[in-house]
Order: sequence, then C-alpha cells, then structure tokens
Amino acid sequence: MTVFDRLHQGEHIDIRDADYQREVHSEIDRCDHLCWQLRQTDPAAKQRLVELENELFNGQIKDGTYLTPPMSVDCASQVTLGKNVYINHHVTMMSLGGVQIDDGAMLGPEVGLFTVNHEPGNLHTIMTKPIHIEKGAWLGARVSVLPG
Repeated sequence: MTVFDRLHQGEHIDIRDADYQREVHSEIDRCDHLCWQLRQTDPAAKQRLVELENELFNGQIKDGTYLTPPMSVDCASQVTLGKNVYINHHVTMMSLGGVQIDDGAMLGPEVGLFTVNHEPGNLHTIMTKPIHIEKGAWLGARVSVLPG
C-alpha cells in the first residue's frame, strides 16, 4: 500500500517517514519541475502549455478543460479533472489528500485547494482529507478550500 493510499484511508503519517520521503517527495519534485516549466513557457505557445499540463495531470487536459498558468501543484497525480473545467491563473493545489473537480466547474484566480493539515500537538505528523468540487461549481477569486 502506498503512502497516498494510507493517507486516503485516514492514516496520519510522520513526514520524516522514509516511505513518505521517497514516494511523496518524488511526486512533489516531478510537479515542481513541471510547474516551473509552465512558468517559463511563452503564453502564446498554447500547444506546448497543453503538453506540459497533460504531463503534469496525466493526460486529463482535454474535453474543454483549460488551465491558465502559472500554477502551483504539489501532487498532481492525486487530482482528477472533469470535462469543461476552467482554472484561472495562480491556482495553488496542495493535493496530497486528493482533489476531484467535476465537469463544468470554474475556479477564479488565486484559488487555493488545501487537502493537508498537521496534528496540532505534533507538527511532524500530517493528515489529509479530500476536496470535491462538484459539477458546475464556481469558486471566485482567492477562495481557499480546506481539507474535507
């Protein structure tokens, strides 16, 4: 069972755990690099942006789904995007706990989706809860969605 699976089942995990360090930090590094590449790409190079976004989100940028860079996504492998989703610039997804965005949802600029929190008595221990943005929802500018 992966660390992602363990977190999705409600387990709290110490961020110093070797499996956490290996599995999660590998995904964070992958996503950081792709987000950096997106920031370096000319906005007029639409096809290249889509290629990079598809690499980041495992081929989910299709069927009218559109993202406006720049963005910060730490665990894109834990994000599910529906059809005709629009995500405006500067979205932040701390998506370790899982993010599902259904068909037709729209996110305004600087929206933050945060699926991770720390145990108050032990800040090295994290817990996650998924975020589910339902079909046709609209989140205006600078909305923050917390775990669960």
